[in-house]
Amino acid sequence: MSFIYQKIGLLIKIWLIYGAFLSISAFIPINFRNFAVKQQKSIMAKLNRIRVVLAERDLNNKWLSDKLGKDPATVSKWVTNTTQPSLEALIAIANALEVPVQELVRQEEFNQEK
Repeated sequence: MSFIYQKIGLLIKIWLIYGAFLSISAFIPINFRNFAVKQQKSIMAKLNRIRVVLAERDLNNKWLSDKLGKDPATVSKWVTNTTQPSLEALIAIANALEVPVQELVRQEEFNQEK
């Protein structure tokens, strides 16, 4: 009879260990995904200088959206670095502001991280 209790005890231990493993492994992808999203947002937060260049020229988002023929909400997302403009849009922005494209892109932060 004690042999059966030993086997049951062993099965319970295995089940508990397996359950703990499943619980831990279920959180790993979520935590990693959250970390990756935070890293991406922090990189995107530094990417462009459109807001700075607009401020230097006493211009606003509305002016830029009219000049580019884009939705003001889209331009607002670019200016706040919520999203980034495509390369074509970045060139159009540079042309509208009469600045080189390099002036709209933050490079010094990325050079220091390497």
